[in-house]
Amino acid sequence: MAHDNSAEFQEVDSISIIQKTSPDTTPIPIALEGLQQVRKFNHTTADDVRIYMALFRIEEKDIDLVVTFNVPLASLGEGIGKADFRTFVETLRIVDYGLFA
Repeated sequence: MAHDNSAEFQEVDSISIIQKTSPDTTPIPIALEGLQQVRKFNHTTADDVRIYMALFRIEEKDIDLVVTFNVPLASLGEGIGKADFRTFVETLRIVDYGLFA
């Protein structure tokens, strides 16, 4: 992801398993939190971007579902995206596995 964003700097701060709050068959995700410095919109300096990523392994379909939140810290601040990301990941529910090949 850092490569695709042309990040000048990247670090992984944490990797964790997030327990879901919804009792269903949606896999338990593995989450990553990190930081990238990315030059956006022709800025002369790189912006700090907090990265939140969750990986849902769907073994019966032999695929992975990946969700990412990119939160620019200058405009949104450090705490804004994390709560939204956690809520999204904890409550994501896959209803129709037929959507996946």
